[in-house]
Order: sequence, then C-alpha cells, then structure tokens
Amino acid sequence: MSSHDLKLYPFASNTVGHLVDDWHVSVVRAAMYTDSYGSSYIRDPGVKQTVKLIVESALRHDIYVIIDWHILEDGNPNLYKQQAKEFFREMARAYGGHPNVIYEICNEPNGPGVAWQEIKAYASFVIPAIRAIDPDSVIIVGTDSWSKGVDAAANAPLDFPNVMYALHFYAGSHRGELRGAADYALSKGLGVFVSEWGLTDYTGRGRLYFDEAEKWVLWMDQHKISWINWSVSPADEGSAALNPKVNIDGPWRASDIAPSGTWIKSRIHAD
Repeated sequence: MSSHDLKLYPFASNTVGHLVDDWHVSVVRAAMYTDSYGSSYIRDPGVKQTVKLIVESALRHDIYVIIDWHILEDGNPNLYKQQAKEFFREMARAYGGHPNVIYEICNEPNGPGVAWQEIKAYASFVIPAIRAIDPDSVIIVGTDSWSKGVDAAANAPLDFPNVMYALHFYAGSHRGELRGAADYALSKGLGVFVSEWGLTDYTGRGRLYFDEAEKWVLWMDQHKISWINWSVSPADEGSAALNPKVNIDGPWRASDIAPSGTWIKSRIHAD
C-alpha cells in the first residue's frame, strides 16, 4: 500500500504496523511529494521525517519499503535533480545497509518535452549517488507519460544493475492498450514494478471499476509483477482506502475502511 501526500496525510507511528498485522501487506510506499500543491519537500524539507518514520517502522516489521520522490506538478524530474541527489544520498547513508529498502527516484514524469531520454538523463545523474553508498538495493525509475511509458524504456534501458521501471495505471482509464505496451516491455526483458495503481479513473476520484481492476490484478499475478495500491489515507476520493475523518494511526474497524480499501484488503488476503 502507498501513502498519499505525506504533508496532508502523514502516516503515524502505528500505521505500518496495522497494515502488516491486519492487512498482511509486504511493502509500503512513502510518497513524499516534491513540489506539488505548494506544500511539499522543496518548500518544507521537514516532511522527510515522516519518510524516516515509515522506513523505520517497515524495518521493524521486516517488510519492504519504497522511498518515493513523488514528482507530479513538477513534471520534469530534472527540475530539482540536485535536491533529489542530495535527498537520496541522505536516505542511502541512513538505510543503505537494509536490502528491503527500495528507492523510487521519480514518481510520474510528465508534461511537454518530458520523454524517456530526459528521464534517462535524470536517472543517470541520481543513480550513481545512491550506488556510491548502496551498491545493491533496487531502484525504481518512473517512465514517461505519468509512468506509463515502459515500452519506450524497454527500447533504451539504463545501464545500471538492479533497476526496475515504474508502470502506473488507474483501472477506469487504462486498460488493454496499456497492458499491451507493458507486454512488449516484458518481452524485451524489462523489469516492471507497478508502484502505484488505483480502482478509479486517473483522477483518483469518482466510481470504482472493480471488473477492470480484477483484469489488471490477474495480469500482474500472471507476470509475477509486484504492485502497490493508492492510497492509505482518509482523503475524500474514491481511491482512498479509509473513509474521511478516520484516524490514519488506526486500528481500523470495518466501518472505517472505504470501498476501495475493503476490496484491496480482501485481494491481499486472497494472495
């Protein structure tokens, strides 16, 4: 499961524990927005303390954790590449000795001119800083068009070991055509990780598309692709796992869990 914006909906001390003990999750994602909505890391670096809380809680519970440099409105990852390099250097120094720590160096590159070559240049700038400290841990690189461009990445992959490529989808907006592009990437040997997906359309809001979500889950199971659902938060949107005003610290009663969270929780239990 992924967090939402850690400034708006910060995980508390017990959030990860409840996800492990009650939901049986094996990976959590700390989505640290970088410069979206005017209140993220570039403007308030103190949000990294919530990232550290999530990482350390995940380590205590012996599960995987993804440290996510969550670009969104700042669509070109090169915009803050120096800050990204410094941030991941700090995270690698703190947690590089733990094999269950994963670095997602750019969430959803997007916007005019932000093609795979731009992202590749950014990755080639940031990855060596991580590798100088942590030579082995998995690094996830976002792909173009809001991390849907795994086919372009497959045609020109990075020359680094232990790198995977992000595929993001929302069941109401992205269907067979995107799975076809992902099938192509897999056929080329690309390592694909679905580090974010939701049951709504791409806005994260509105109705839930259970039938389309099931198609995606079956496809991911077929290809043994790891996935993370958006999001553990009480946001007033369809993709939120918790109902509005529910305490994110937990524990959560069945009535606290929103329809998306209920479906995802049952799906995780089924696995």
